[in-house]
Order: sequence, then C-alpha cells, then structure tokens
Amino acid sequence: MDLLIAYEDKAALDNEGNVYIGTAFSNAALESYLQHFDNIIMLMRRADIEPDDMEKLKGMNKITDPRVSVVFLPNPTANLKSYFSVSLRREYKRIVIENITPDRAVIVRVPSTSGNIAARYCRKIGKTFLAEAIGCPWDSLWNHSLRGKLMAPFAWFNLRRTMKAAPYSVYVTSEFLQKRYPTGGISAAISDVELQPMDDSVLEKRLEKIQRQSGKLKIATGGALVSYKGQQFVIEALARLKGKGNTDFEYHMAGSGDEQSLSELAEKLGVSEQIVFEGRLPHDKMFQWLDDMDVYVQPSLVEAMPRALIEALSRGLPAFATRVGGMTELAGGDNVFEKRDVAALTGFLSEIDKKKAAGLARRNFDYSLNFRKDKLEKKRYDFYAAFAAAARGEKA
Repeated sequence: MDLLIAYEDKAALDNEGNVYIGTAFSNAALESYLQHFDNIIMLMRRADIEPDDMEKLKGMNKITDPRVSVVFLPNPTANLKSYFSVSLRREYKRIVIENITPDRAVIVRVPSTSGNIAARYCRKIGKTFLAEAIGCPWDSLWNHSLRGKLMAPFAWFNLRRTMKAAPYSVYVTSEFLQKRYPTGGISAAISDVELQPMDDSVLEKRLEKIQRQSGKLKIATGGALVSYKGQQFVIEALARLKGKGNTDFEYHMAGSGDEQSLSELAEKLGVSEQIVFEGRLPHDKMFQWLDDMDVYVQPSLVEAMPRALIEALSRGLPAFATRVGGMTELAGGDNVFEKRDVAALTGFLSEIDKKKAAGLARRNFDYSLNFRKDKLEKKRYDFYAAFAAAARGEKA
C-alpha cells in the first residue's frame, strides 16, 4: 500500500529532476514511513528556487529514495491576487482530493490547508487517516500580524476539528498540543526530532569545555530569521549587558532568512561586533556547531516542541527559553522567561557561571535521553504499524 502525505512544506527541482524538500522531512524520517508503505507521495508547494540555483538547493534536503515523489500544489498565499482567487483554491482542493485513492493510506500533517482538506474528505468517505499535530496555528498566527490575528480563530477551529475526528493521531508534544487540540481517536506523543548517537562522552566533553571556558561565551539560537523566533530580544539583552560593562558574549544565529533587520538593530544598539550570522546549516552540521557553543537560547514567541532546543539539550548545552508551547517541560521551569522579557533573559545570562552551567549541562543531557533515537524509533514503529494495518483493513 502507498502513502499520501498532505502537508505544506516546500519542494523544488533541479535541472536533472531531482527533488529537494524543506527541513520537515529528512531521508531518515521518510524511511520510517517506508517501513510500512511501498511508496510515498507528498503534496507540497513549489519553492521559489530556480533549477540551477544549487546554492539554495543545497540548503534543502535532497530526496535520495526513488520511492518518494512530490505532487505540487498551487500557492494560494503567493500574493493578494492568489489569495482571493476562487479558481486557484478550487484547483488546490481538486489536486488534494484526486490524490486520495483506495490504494493509498493518508497522513495529514497539521496545521496545513491541504491537511485539513484531506482530513475532511477522508471523514466524508469513511477512510481511516492519521493526523500529525506539529504546531499550534493559534500561537503562530496571533503573534504574526493583524491579518494573522483575524485568521487565528479559523485556524484554531480547523485544527480542533481535524484532531477530534482523526482515528489515529501523533503529537510532537507531551502535553501542550494534546490539551489545546484533543483527539477522539488513538494517539501517541512522538517527537519528530532526530538526534545523533548519545553516550556519556557527550556530557563529559561538555563539562570539560565548561571548565576550560575563557573569553567570550558563545550564545546560540537555531531557527529561521523571522520576528516570531525572537532573536531580536537576545540582541537587546546583549545591549543591556554592554550597558553594565559586560561584553563577554557573542551571539551566533543559525538559520535562513533576512539578516538585515537584525543587523540594523545590532548596529543601532551598538553590539554589531558581538553578532555572528551562521546561515542555514545542514542537519548533520548542526550538532558540530552546537558542540562549539556555550549557551543556548530559544527566545521564540511561538513554538510547540522545537527540535532545535531538543538538539541543544542533547549536546549538554545550558539552555534558556520562553514560556511557550512545550518549552517549559524541555528547559525546566527555572530556566524559562516570559515572551519579550528582555530583563529576565539578561538576568539569566549575567548570572551564569561554571557551576551553574555544569548543573544545567547535566540536567539537560539527562532529560534529552527521553528523545534517544532507539526509544523514539520503537514507539514510532509500533504506532505506525498499527495505523498501516488499520488503513489496509487489517488488525494490528
């Protein structure tokens, strides 16, 4: 049996027809689905990348398995004309529905328009489907813009409806999304993080690095350079620390996006020399980068269960995060601060010393063992095997 995945990540093609997709799916993640299904068809939007722009394509994940293919959806949010185009939205819906066939199981990754459409159609025809809840549309839209605030209630309602009706559901959080978007079916909490092998040597190296520390502390944040990720608040914290005579920090940001606004803010606040833009790093390079950092900060206005923070914990990094989504359970209640609270973040950074850093390193590494690859793989395999059997009309 084949598998259809409805989601709105972006995909691109090079001149040879190879498919590249965003960071939501690695080849290893796709392989976990292929353990239960013959082929995967993914519904995605086309990225605005030319086939010969290898620099941008290298920042995406190249699909290496011939059993994985992509069907491109039109983009109803490309511009104002597209947004109000009735014919484009009809075409979008037609493509989603025509790809839901009797010989395909269906997984919807939500929040997404294609996922909601696919879920409604599956309910209509009585087809078993699985919903993967990977984020909170209310938080992301409400903190985005005025238009986002207008759209947030509808997105909240659509996700509530999809999760309530899903026969099988997977949440990337342990509690947060489950409480806000409860399901009426069989569910499991399974993070989509992919960690490198973990043993005691990782923690030992981190503790040794903390004891050897001299000079500037390297603060890290992984994530797109967009306002709701909150990098601007770390820059403001650096300025406050500098105002108190403390310039013992460098801020390293790994992620794609527009650096200009953050650069201009750093220039305005007089901390440009403390800012480093790393660009978008491939997943396998992230861990090496994290090992070179000293403190991790996730200052987001919106998150569910961010993979970047879990990855940082797995390298024994002392970490601070905003009190949003599932980050309180990840970072620990004593290490979170309210959204936009630059004063609290400044306090965390000014108070960290070798003793505190070592304690946080041990706590974070131990906590990250809950996301160890072998534990997640066993849980994921069993749950998706049960869904695959149900999709084929069999007993698990």
